[in-house]
Amino acid sequence: MKITQKKGSKTQEFELINDSELLIKEKSFLNSKEWTVDIESIGHHKIVEEHSRNGLRIVGSCFILIALTSWIVFFVEDNLNGEFDGLIWGGLFSVLLGITCFKAPLNNFLILNGGYSNLKFFLDSPSREEVEAFADKLIVVSKNKIREKYSRIDSDLPEDTFMNQLNWLLNSKLINEEEYNEKKREYKISKLIK
Repeated sequence: MKITQKKGSKTQEFELINDSELLIKEKSFLNSKEWTVDIESIGHHKIVEEHSRNGLRIVGSCFILIALTSWIVFFVEDNLNGEFDGLIWGGLFSVLLGITCFKAPLNNFLILNGGYSNLKFFLDSPSREEVEAFADKLIVVSKNKIREKYSRIDSDLPEDTFMNQLNWLLNSKLINEEEYNEKKREYKISKLIK
């Protein structure tokens, strides 16, 4: 399972290896980083951080308005000796700034929070649906791994420790009440058999 994200000059790649660790690669114009995260340590809470484009639209519109005003002054007045040529170039520069404001990418993120490692995905790259689906799969794999690890029946494990693990799983909503009672019963049976 893998997802590659690009935003401007920055590229992020997340790859799940053997359902046990997540390989993360980040590349930008000046540097690159690569590290792994244990799948059990990722958070299970999704936070979506979105920014509004309204502010950029207002600023971009102001730049376009400045350009139009400078060009209107140029056409209304006679420019015989070239004294208004600076307005033409200023207007072009202002239009470029306005277009940049309209086309600038927003920093929208999906963050997996609540574990030892927080993961930050670009929300719109490749698409919001793909990013959310990938994050959901990671959460499911992580929860299954944790559930499998801490609810495994081991008769050598002290009863207090095992019950604390089961209570933690129940409180974290990784198992339900029925699974809790079933694991408790299985543990007691394994203790009696031993």
